[in-house]
Amino acid sequence: MCRHLAYLGPSATLEELLLRPAHGLYEQSWAPRRQTHGTVNADGFGVGWYPELPEPSEPQQPGLPGQQGPPRQPGQAGRSEEAAPAPVPFRYRRAVPIWADANLPDLVRSVRSPAVLAAVRSATAGTSQDESAAAPFRDGRHLFSHNGAVPDWTRLPDAIAAGRGPGAGAPLGAADLLALEAHSDTALLWAMLVRRLRRGEPAGGALAALVRQVASVRPDARLNLLLTDGEAITATRFGDTLWYRHTPGRVLVASEPDDVPGTATTGHWQEVPDHSLLLATRARVRIVPLRPARRPQRTPLRPFPGRNEPETHDMITDRSRFTLDNRLPADHLTNALRKDVTEGLTARPKTLPPKWFYDAQGSELFEQITGLPEYYPTRAEQEILTRRAPEIAALTRAATLFELGSGSSRKTRLLLDALTAAGTLSCYAPLDVSPSALEQAGAALVRDYPGLRVAATVTDFEADLTLPPDAPGPRLIAFLGSTIGNLDPEQRAAFYRSLRRTLSADDVLLLGADLVKDPKVLVRAYDDSAGVTAEFNKNVLNVIDRELEADFDPDAFAHVALWNDQEERIEMHLRSLRAQSVKVPALDLSVDFAPDELMRTEISCKFRRDSLTTELAASGLTVRHWWTDEAERFALLLAVPSR
Repeated sequence: MCRHLAYLGPSATLEELLLRPAHGLYEQSWAPRRQTHGTVNADGFGVGWYPELPEPSEPQQPGLPGQQGPPRQPGQAGRSEEAAPAPVPFRYRRAVPIWADANLPDLVRSVRSPAVLAAVRSATAGTSQDESAAAPFRDGRHLFSHNGAVPDWTRLPDAIAAGRGPGAGAPLGAADLLALEAHSDTALLWAMLVRRLRRGEPAGGALAALVRQVASVRPDARLNLLLTDGEAITATRFGDTLWYRHTPGRVLVASEPDDVPGTATTGHWQEVPDHSLLLATRARVRIVPLRPARRPQRTPLRPFPGRNEPETHDMITDRSRFTLDNRLPADHLTNALRKDVTEGLTARPKTLPPKWFYDAQGSELFEQITGLPEYYPTRAEQEILTRRAPEIAALTRAATLFELGSGSSRKTRLLLDALTAAGTLSCYAPLDVSPSALEQAGAALVRDYPGLRVAATVTDFEADLTLPPDAPGPRLIAFLGSTIGNLDPEQRAAFYRSLRRTLSADDVLLLGADLVKDPKVLVRAYDDSAGVTAEFNKNVLNVIDRELEADFDPDAFAHVALWNDQEERIEMHLRSLRAQSVKVPALDLSVDFAPDELMRTEISCKFRRDSLTTELAASGLTVRHWWTDEAERFALLLAVPSR
């Protein structure tokens, strides 16, 4: 294993980047915190840097004496209209530990550069030990490093050729293999990558293709690759750690973060999710999910619902119709939980948002709740969908069904069936914060609906309500269940406005809403006789205990469900059974509870037709159709953008 970093930004000394930062690359060479394979990088190191470019001279008119080369075209890459691409970089490589090189401190103090790639090495067994095996490797303007290992790497080219996977047609010839710069897995990967770069493949596509090619025959390979040309950084996280910090004009990518505090000048460290491609310039950073190609495998045949003929295509074909766009930063849920708990426990009265009920245990408990005799909303909504789905399909003729908070997508099948029968549906675009829920639902849907493309998005709809740009219209946006009731009036207004901005003229909103009714019926639905809802409510304390190292005792709280007549909403609370103090070490927080003090954990607003129609109209949405179950407990409505 290795540790490596790449930098683009204002010219800095190598000392500032490599030696000076607390727990920077220099210290990581012997004391890495996130290295999972090997703990000491003592088999060599290297640094590559690009010389500072001279200040551009006064621009000259094309064709005048002294002009060098053709005039730059508008938009051509470069630091100015006259700037040339980054020149060929310099390298300094050694086969000794970085801390054992007595010349390094003088070198790094005296060299400045706006673009750097450096690495420390822990050699894979059976590889070269000389300086030729130390990263960075170089070809023209490119520098390259590899953090990871490829099992049985010497047979990798033959395995690719024999495996009939991506790039099966001999990735390297005999002459290429004999010309490897070093006897190592990294040198082999570099030769394979150089071949792609020299034939014009863009850096991001070349790295992604190389990872898929290798992983198709070496699924246990660790392939954290790092590439720069002095103008951009391209990297993969595939099996080990990768982080970045960015602010306009400066980006630093590293195997693990240093201890330098984040500022507006340096940016803050963010973790790159595993199996991702990072594309960075001084202006921006993009993270793209990266999934390896799978070798084709036949799977047991199974019939589709309603069909007598067996399935005749591979699961890999099914998977080609499923995409998952993870728009959440790797630390999004952690940061959101910390923020919500801090704000909620220090508020008066105390509150916690209901979204933190739903870890694996909470999701299982909610599934039990939906089957309880007291809990009518799920059954009432399903009754409406069963009766009205064909009508909804005929009215909307939707080509894309876009669903917010889709979860398992089970109820949605009534809509999918109706739209499929109507012959209009081509794409289902579910949105949820749970990648696993989307993966499981997507795998089942592409199996059961042969012509359907599933374009799933992992995001939080309250913060990011962007429809897939390539989803064909007209589009039906479904917000089912009674989730809209978890938002207070101000939150609902903000949600409607955000949604309205995304809707085209032929898009339609399908909204589920629980209706005002006898308070006794409502309270029983949220305080069942079996105590399942009480356990579900207390589960939020288990989540905080586990994720934030808190010491909540769920048995010291009682579940309470109340009807707020003035706000026309159910409120769930946790009531402290005694005076107690709860510590949340991860937040450096201590919270006192008085006896019988209530902490609100959920609101579930209930609606009337007139008031709900009015608040939608205020946000630019006109209700066209309104349906209820026979007992008029629950409503589904269709709303369109107001003209």
